[in-house]
Amino acid sequence: MWRRSILGRRWISTSSVYIPGKEALSRPQKPFYTTTPIFYVNAAPHIGHLHSMVLADVLTRWNSFIRQNHPTFFTTGTDEHGLKVQQAAERAGKEPREFVDLASQSFKELASAARISHNRFIRTTDEDNVVAAKALWSILEEKGYIYKGRHSGWYCVSDETFYPENQVTRRQDDGAMVSKETGKIVEWTAEENYFFALSKVQKPLLRHLQENPNWIAPHTRWRDVEREVALGLDDLSISRPVSRNSWGIRVPKDESQVMYVWFDALINYLAAAGFPWKSVQEFEDSPWPADIHVIGKDIVRFHAVYWPAFLLAAGLPLPKQLVVHAHWTMDGSKMSKSSGNVVDPIYTMEMFGADSVKFFLANDGYIDHDTVYSNSRILARHNSELVNKYGNLVMRVCGHKFNIPRALGSSDPSVFDSMPQEIHDLHTVLREDTNTLLARVQTHMDEYQTARALGEVWNLISTANRYLQEGAPWTYKQTTQEPDAIIKDAAEVARVSSIILQPFIPDISTKMLDRLAVDPSKRTADYAHYDADPTYGQKANRKGDYPVSIIDA
Repeated sequence: MWRRSILGRRWISTSSVYIPGKEALSRPQKPFYTTTPIFYVNAAPHIGHLHSMVLADVLTRWNSFIRQNHPTFFTTGTDEHGLKVQQAAERAGKEPREFVDLASQSFKELASAARISHNRFIRTTDEDNVVAAKALWSILEEKGYIYKGRHSGWYCVSDETFYPENQVTRRQDDGAMVSKETGKIVEWTAEENYFFALSKVQKPLLRHLQENPNWIAPHTRWRDVEREVALGLDDLSISRPVSRNSWGIRVPKDESQVMYVWFDALINYLAAAGFPWKSVQEFEDSPWPADIHVIGKDIVRFHAVYWPAFLLAAGLPLPKQLVVHAHWTMDGSKMSKSSGNVVDPIYTMEMFGADSVKFFLANDGYIDHDTVYSNSRILARHNSELVNKYGNLVMRVCGHKFNIPRALGSSDPSVFDSMPQEIHDLHTVLREDTNTLLARVQTHMDEYQTARALGEVWNLISTANRYLQEGAPWTYKQTTQEPDAIIKDAAEVARVSSIILQPFIPDISTKMLDRLAVDPSKRTADYAHYDADPTYGQKANRKGDYPVSIIDA
């Protein structure tokens, strides 16, 4: 039975779980909550996992940067139940618990090596996730969304999901039935399961999608999901018999069934936010709803159809945004564990440095199309962009023949009247573009286009390097105003760019800001403008001390 308090908040009588009403969702100080998908532990981490971590990390850091240290909450973790894990443990000669403990540790080490700024590493085997999964199951069952029935359909062991008839096709070369979405083999299976009444949520889910066309980025993914939901939804099998898969969370009141791996996996996002909440205060202290779920394009249906359907049925707030990134390819095919063409991300970071690999992933990875991966491209990005352009700009303005503090005091615009017109024009462009850089980067970050955001920064850095080359401040007598005026413009580009780059390459940008002798208290978004900080540069002009160096091929 439901009852409503005088404040309009709803409680479930059997479990006393607090379900927030709409009035409880306006919480200005709610932490900005970002998640990665939780990664399946049946194989070792690969570069695709790191891409998800890096994108979520950049978005979290960027939000904190723009909103002046507004609180953030960022989770990543591992998905540890299911038949594939059970089979992988058997092949490894280990018990499932021992296997997942070791496998989960490898993902923790990946996050640590990449200096990912997560607050919680959650595992689906964690006690709070088990409690949350059982609580949500009980809520859905009490509300009439879960029922038991006999299920037959096309089941994919690799994907651990049943596919409807319209989502499978016969493969031409061998006649095998495969999933249209993943290309994995499916087999006809019949068994007794519990079902979630997905068909009952079809209309409210479709309404949510149509009223929120920006809920999924990029928009092409939204179109695909909206089209699929509009065609109708079949009820979803959400349990498996213990006789076939014993490694999972047991269904409440039925020890013969375990929860479908994707059911308890998705609930990690709620569990990390403290669900089930027992009081108004517990909810208000939580970061739910999530602001951004970062996911790969291969798990869109689970996050854009099943997950919001569970939440809508339970009366819980939906996440605010799904950000779907594309894949990395190698030799013309998607990089994946099953294809055997994966790259060890920890070894890659040992070769090139964590920030250089993160820069490559943010600069070359997209949310709207796949990208070719190669170590040679990482090397090229490091040497060309980070060293020869960015590092070169910083080291030029920090040259021992110049004086940044003195240059910052040069404010007479008439000094450019005696210089070539090209230098005068570049000065005007640099000053204006430095002032508007933050806004232009923000525009791209609002659309989760990290590559375009970084492109704005590097275009400005390239212009500043050309300005130095054309202006040649080293050719003037150092007692004249011309070299100081040129150095000031270039130094401001270096300073502002470094401030803005902190969410993307925190270690390298910090070294650059240290080299420029920028006070740590003046590295916020407030100072990411031309002439915003006249105090830096003390003892910056000296020989040596390179923040980033060339890596030999």
